[in-house]
Amino acid sequence: MNINDTSTREKILEAATEEFMSKGFADASMRKIAGKVGITATALYRHYKDKEAIFDAVVEPAVQAWELLCQTEEKRQTGTARESGLEAMWGDNDQARRIVELIYKDFDAHKILFCKSDGTKYEDYLHEIVTKVQTATLTFMNEIEDKGIQVNHVDEKEMHLILSAQYAAMLEMVNHDFSYEEALHYCDTVNNFFKEGWRKFLGF
Repeated sequence: MNINDTSTREKILEAATEEFMSKGFADASMRKIAGKVGITATALYRHYKDKEAIFDAVVEPAVQAWELLCQTEEKRQTGTARESGLEAMWGDNDQARRIVELIYKDFDAHKILFCKSDGTKYEDYLHEIVTKVQTATLTFMNEIEDKGIQVNHVDEKEMHLILSAQYAAMLEMVNHDFSYEEALHYCDTVNNFFKEGWRKFLGF
């Protein structure tokens, strides 16, 4: 790919970001994206085969960031529990702030991913994240129960419901365009609220 192609692709993604933010995926116009770049719709299709391919490219940084977070946070939190005990894990407030940092590093991509993705393969992406967190949590619960620690046997549907509520609450900062400072305050509020509930619900 030559420099001109790279530059054009960057302009397409900038224009597409603006269009998706304004209209959402379903109502976004390929013709308008092309017009903002200053190319024809035909030329646009030479770079991206369809609107969903452009959408995928726009949200890719956010998706990759969440995939990495799910992997690293599982290892970090369980590592804390193994090395320093469960109280140290419960006392760890870093995860909520890591989520804020992740979101505000590329706010537009996250806004589009979670609020503008109806009609794409990402319209249930929050559900996918929650499912990964739930799987990791249940695995860890089995591990500590095997070590003789008392654990409540929870209904998986209930766990999914509560996890969904927690992550949806965190994403309200995106829905309502909170400033970074507001989001940091808000994430602490959500974290403190859910932490005590989780301790009682999980039993350890």
